[in-house]
Amino acid sequence: MRRLMPVVACVMLVACSGQQGATVIDGSSQEAFERTLSAAKKDVGPRDRLKVEAAIAEYRARTFAKANDRAEFQRLYRQGLDGLTTPAIAAQFDKDTERVGNKAADAIFDAKRALSGS
Repeated sequence: MRRLMPVVACVMLVACSGQQGATVIDGSSQEAFERTLSAAKKDVGPRDRLKVEAAIAEYRARTFAKANDRAEFQRLYRQGLDGLTTPAIAAQFDKDTERVGNKAADAIFDAKRALSGS
């Protein structure tokens, strides 16, 4: 028992340490999805937040094209983001823009500005 005490103390210290990992998006229900997506967006700084928003907007558009109705769109959208974190989404955005080149990324940003009226 005495040998387990340091292990138990370390586990308790880690559990109580206030530092948590990135929020994982929960797509199990619409309510859980909205709550965790909102919390997850707070896990990244302003620069990565733009990447995350661009990646999510692109994913939303692809999902919309696949869906036959609103319910299917919401289900596919939640399922596609389920289990992801915003830092992972931002990292994937970086990989994708490197892969397709900066011209494609610039075209996405141009389209985004045109849609928002900027």
